[in-house]
Amino acid sequence: MKKVERNIIEVKHLKKHFGQVKAVDDVSFCVKEGELFAFLGLNGAGKSTTINVIAGILQKDSGTVLIDGIDIDAHSEATKTKVGIVFQNSVLDKKLTAYDNLSLKAALYGIRGKEFLVKIKRINGLT
Repeated sequence: MKKVERNIIEVKHLKKHFGQVKAVDDVSFCVKEGELFAFLGLNGAGKSTTINVIAGILQKDSGTVLIDGIDIDAHSEATKTKVGIVFQNSVLDKKLTAYDNLSLKAALYGIRGKEFLVKIKRINGLT
């Protein structure tokens, strides 16, 4: 029996503009379940903007993004927990403490307050 390949990420006609700058202009692609995906291109090509939209960090202007068949607009919290990203360069804010950087990044994924403190304790081996 042949395994049915399904798209784990689907991006269709994605657009994101910053004023007159078309950072992402009609980008479409799919990533199959189990594939390793790398997004390569020249500086300014829209890679980071596209990934930030997929991760729910930026709002898109138009287009469709599905994560595991779930629309990021309709269920942003559910899709944020399904996306993991490894950036080429550090995304830490050098003006913030390590704790504050972790708190900021966790908040992007809806992890705040007591839940954040519990996770920090677990990371530090305190629970």
